[in-house]
Amino acid sequence: MTEASALTHSVADGAWQGAAARSRCRTNSRRGFTDPEQRSYAPVDSVGRAFKVLRAVNKLGIASVNEIYEETRVPKSTIVRMLETLMHEGYVARDNMCGGYHVTCRTHELTAGLDGIAQMIEVARPHALELTARTKCPIGIGVLDGDAIAVRYWTGAISPLAHTNTVLGQRADLLHSAMGRAFMAFCPPEQMRAHVARMRATPELQFGAAEERRLHALLAGIRKDGYAMRDPATKPFCTITLATAIKIGDAVHGLISISLFKSAIERRDLAEKIVGPLQETTAAIGRALALVRDDGRTRAATGVEPGF
Repeated sequence: MTEASALTHSVADGAWQGAAARSRCRTNSRRGFTDPEQRSYAPVDSVGRAFKVLRAVNKLGIASVNEIYEETRVPKSTIVRMLETLMHEGYVARDNMCGGYHVTCRTHELTAGLDGIAQMIEVARPHALELTARTKCPIGIGVLDGDAIAVRYWTGAISPLAHTNTVLGQRADLLHSAMGRAFMAFCPPEQMRAHVARMRATPELQFGAAEERRLHALLAGIRKDGYAMRDPATKPFCTITLATAIKIGDAVHGLISISLFKSAIERRDLAEKIVGPLQETTAAIGRALALVRDDGRTRAATGVEPGF
């Protein structure tokens, strides 16, 4: 018997069209859906051209004005002005010895915030929004943060069933939370053993041999089911949370959770309406993340983007 079999509440399932949430919104909206074709303001053309020029210089290595023109088709007079501005800001330098322009080390600042976690959130975000549109439920994205799972993204702002204003920044423990349990079940065995050893060495957790046996039995059930459920003895008692692991190979790169009121679904509908969509979304994120990272490794190996 899995944890899901404990659900005995039922309610009529209403229809909710996710497309209705995709209304026009401002760039700084918290509503999640920011369709590039539905911006509040028209793009600033000069900024777009500046980025074209910067990308061209970065791609070419040492670039002349003529070469940048061939790459971008931006007028040469505009290219010169853009290069002067980029040099003033410290992103481009002119090398008279080599007869062209090149990017500077300052271009690395443009990717300073794009670590592996930020990349994972960027890839997962549209899938999380779509899952909320499909199920009406708030979706969370978390990553390992030491001895807990930090919630880094949440779609509660567009969910009619969100039970709280936000869970962003909260740290879910590894023993009782759905994300924590999913991580422990699906991370590599040596990583799981290291966390168990830390728990045993933390007196306030009161994690002894009996607790470890129960944990291993729980993790085995989670692996069999393909998802984890939050400990029903933890708050909020009116909701349940399920979670799965976003993996590439054996490594867990993130966790995705879905929360709903216990009264919002019948037990017989849980697999079809919640677990299935959650697992489909998790698999889609994993595939997309693998493609993005494979593309990044290819660029690094071929030197296509040496400046970044």
